[in-house]
Amino acid sequence: MLIREIRLEDLGERVKWMNHPKVYSSMHFSVPVKIENTITWFHQNINNQNRSDVVFTNNDKLIAFGGLTSIDKATGMAELYVFVDPFSQNKGLGTIATSMLCEWGFKKLNLRKIYLYTNEENISAIKVYQKCGFVLEGRHRAEYINDRGEFKDRLYMGLMKNELINQSVS
Repeated sequence: MLIREIRLEDLGERVKWMNHPKVYSSMHFSVPVKIENTITWFHQNINNQNRSDVVFTNNDKLIAFGGLTSIDKATGMAELYVFVDPFSQNKGLGTIATSMLCEWGFKKLNLRKIYLYTNEENISAIKVYQKCGFVLEGRHRAEYINDRGEFKDRLYMGLMKNELINQSVS
C-alpha cells in the first residue's frame, strides 16, 4: 500500500464512499455529500498548512482516504481521520492506513502527538487505533445520537510519536 497527497481526480470516489452508510454512519458530516462542494473544499484546502489530506492506493486502486487536520505547529499535534473503501472493509486495510498516516505525520510533518475522536460504538475502529498504539485519554459523555436515537459517548484517543506500533506491510 502507498500513501500520497489527495488529487482532484480522487474526489469522485471520495464522494461516493462518503455517501455510503458504512462510512457516514461512524463519521460526523452531513449527507448527502456533493461533488461540487467537495471540489470547492479541495481547492480551498490544497495549500492549507493546517491539514494534510491523503489517499492510500494499492496497484493504483484507491483503498482509503485519510488526513491530519487541525495541525498545530506550536504543539506538534493534529487530529486523524481515515475511512476505507466501504466494499473492502474488515480486511486489515484500516489498520495499515492508520499506521501509515501516523508515520506520515510523525516523519513528514514532524508531529509529536496525533489524536482522534471516535464513537464509543465503533468497536472495530477502536481496535484498529489500539493496534496502532492509541490510548484512550478521555470520554465526552452523550455527545452524539446513534441510529436508535440514543445519546452516546465520543472517545478521545491519543498517540505520542514514540508509541506508534507500525502496522505497515513491506
